[in-house]
Formats: sequence, C-alpha cells, structure tokens
Amino acid sequence: MSTLTGMQQREHLRTGSLTFLEVLAASVALIGPSMTPVLIAPYMYAAAGNASWLAYVFGGVMLLLVAVNLNQFARRSTGSGSMFLYAAKELGPAVGSLVGWSLIWAYIFVGAANFGAQALFLGQLASAAGFQLHPLVPMLLLAVICWVLSVRDIALSTIVMLALETISVSIICVLIGIVFFRQGPHIDQAQLHLVGFAKASVGLGIATAIFSLVGFESATAFGDEAKRPLVTIPRAVVWSVIIASIFFVFAMYAEIAGLRGSKTPLDQLSAPLWALAEVLNVSYLKIPITIGAIFSSFSVALACVNTCARVMLPMAQGRLLPKPLSAIQPRFATPHIALGVTIVIMLAIGVSMFEAHVAPIDIFNYCGTLSSLSFIAVYLLITAAAPLYLKRIRELHPMNVFVAFITAGFLIGTAVTLFYPMPPAPTNLFPYIFVLYLIGGLGLYWTSRKRTAIPLPDVVADSIGEVS
Repeated sequence: MSTLTGMQQREHLRTGSLTFLEVLAASVALIGPSMTPVLIAPYMYAAAGNASWLAYVFGGVMLLLVAVNLNQFARRSTGSGSMFLYAAKELGPAVGSLVGWSLIWAYIFVGAANFGAQALFLGQLASAAGFQLHPLVPMLLLAVICWVLSVRDIALSTIVMLALETISVSIICVLIGIVFFRQGPHIDQAQLHLVGFAKASVGLGIATAIFSLVGFESATAFGDEAKRPLVTIPRAVVWSVIIASIFFVFAMYAEIAGLRGSKTPLDQLSAPLWALAEVLNVSYLKIPITIGAIFSSFSVALACVNTCARVMLPMAQGRLLPKPLSAIQPRFATPHIALGVTIVIMLAIGVSMFEAHVAPIDIFNYCGTLSSLSFIAVYLLITAAAPLYLKRIRELHPMNVFVAFITAGFLIGTAVTLFYPMPPAPTNLFPYIFVLYLIGGLGLYWTSRKRTAIPLPDVVADSIGEVS
C-alpha cells in the first residue's frame, strides 16, 4: 500500500517558518499559564489545600517524564501531527488512529473551554463598564479572529500568541510580586508545613495540575514548519513544562498566602485574582487582570485551532478523515479547511452548551475535564510506544524501560483519581462519552482500513519503514 511521506507534506506547508521561540510560544500558549491563577486555582485549592504548590511540583515532574518519553521520538523524527504518526508506527495504524482521534478531541475541547472563558471575561469587562454583553457575541468574535489569524500565517499566529500570553502573565506576576513584597522574608507556614495535608486530596490536585499543564506536547505538531525541528521541538516540549510549572507553583503559593484570612475562602471564589487585588488594596489591577485573561484565553483557543488542524492534516492524507481536510491554502501555506472545520466545531460546542443553559464558567470546567481524559490516554500510549521504538532501533536501555514504567503508573493513577470517587452529574458521564467517541473513531478506521495509507514523518537517526 502506498504511503504519503513527510517530504510530500513539506511540498505544501511552509518549511522552516517557526523559530524555537515561536514553537515554544505555541506550546506555552496552549498550556495557557494565565488560566490557572484566574480560573483553576479555586478547584486546585478545594482538592489539595495548602499542598497545592506541591501538587504542581509533582504534576510538573510527571509531565516532564512524559516529555522524556515523547522526546525519544521527537529527537529522531519529525512531521506534521507527529504524536499521531509516532503511535501509528510503533503501536499499529489502529492505535495510531485512536491517538489522532484523541488529540482532535483534546484540542477541540480545550478550545471550546476557552470560548466559554472568553464569554466569561468579556462579560466581566462589560459589567465593569456598565453594560451587559450577550455571551454569544464574544464566542463569535473569537471564532472570526481565530480564523483570520490561523489561515493567514502560522508565524503570525505564534507571534500574536506569544505577545498576548506575555502581557497576561506579566500582569499576574505584578500581583504575585506585591504578595511577596508585602510578606517580606516570611514564608507562609501553613503551606510550608502542609497544614491539613491529611484531609487534602493530593491525587486529585495532581490531576488538576496535569489539566493546567496539558498542551506542552503541541510543539510536535509543527514538525514540518519548525526550523531545525529535531532540536527545536524537543527543547520546546521540555521548556514549556518547566516554565509553566514554575509559574504555577509561585502563583498558587501567592494566591493562597495573599488570601489567607479573607472573608471568602479561595475555593469559593469565582474571580480569585480580583479578590486578591482587593485584599492587597490594588483594585485598579482588576481591569488589567481581566484584559490579560481575555488575551490568554484567546491565545489558548488560537493555539488549539492551529494544533488540531495539523493533526487532522496527516489523518486526512492517510484517508482516516475526509480528503478535503488535507487541502493547503496555496497563498498562505496553511491547512485552511481543517482550520475552518476545527473552529466551527469549537464554536458549535460552546454555543450549544450555552443554549442548554450552561454558564460560561461551567463550559470552561466541563470542556476542560473532557479534554483531560483524552490527554491522559494519549500520553499513556506514547509512553508505551517509546520503549518499543527504542528497542526497534537498538537504542533501548534499562533506564528507558524504568522511566516508561514509572510514567505509565503515574498516568494511570491520575486517571483513576479523576473519577474515583465518582463526581456528580454531568461529570460522571464524561468517561462514557469519551469511550463512545473512541469506539466511533475505531469504527471509522475499520471501515477505511483497506484504503488507509498513514503518512510517516521523516527520520534522521532511524531507517523507518512504511506502514502498510
């Protein structure tokens, strides 16, 4: 059976257009560092309490282990939508197709979550200005701007994401800096000694930390467009985890310490940074914080659109998705149809949930939980594939097996923690919805398996064969 190679893809996508900083920006933007102190912090504190900072340490270490396994591939091969291609080669085209399906699910729901976040933040900004803004307006506006930027130029998209996320994080860092300045050399003893640790659900906290950090792997989707991809992409994968984890540890510590003794506990706040600004008597930062949050949620949505389309591209070239999704816009060298379909699906999810009377904050929470299921599944499969790959190219060492084993154990434990004990409705239905989605994806692969020709990435340190 014929196979489309990575080189054939490169005839269409714009090669060498992304520097290390731009690839790193794509990964960091999809993580969306600002979203954690703005929206996720109350859920983390409800789960882990004074051990929240420690949960981010463990979560960061866990995903660094995932990054080590992923980089066994990324240092040797490259291509658009690489995680899908890695799994297809080592675990077979059926499992590879499930990884591709899972990635599409993950990025679409993260994007849809930020459609809800955009409606929430713009609604807050409008209320502060004295008028009401219908939530569908920011959702539609986000969709249009994402379409224009993502189709026009991937380099332009990454520059915009980097600029917006930098502004948002900088505003939050000002607030964190004020907390540390007011505290002086004193350390919050409750957090230092993990007061209430016995009652905390650190496992659920680690699961929340992983949700905060997912997206670091998105750099691998730009293998056909990065400069020196075998160097650039592995570095971006690792550094995005490190940068985000350090930021989350300090941000979580500052929020808990700064709100210590406030009238409303952190786990009951819907706008924790607003509350922190009031406690610190810097209420003038509330509007900049909201504007920064708007920038961040937009950059996350844009990153999801770009990454998801580049997973769809090789799947469509391999006939696992409709052929039109593999089309490349000739002038801008971007997968315009895949980008458009991705945006429409994200928008449809956000609008339909709102029409079902789901509040914007719950759109963010529900879609984020749905995406976490998929990310964990993908990370687990890539972890399983890494030692098989190294064995095939005769570079497997006992430490590689040990790292893969430990990583898999952590991921399985996290998956169990997410749904044990069983959460309330409708979250308790999410695992079943995800399983039905995977069954549908497997069914689509089964019906198209005779004509499937999964495109493989170019390989430097490995004479890889074709998937037939």
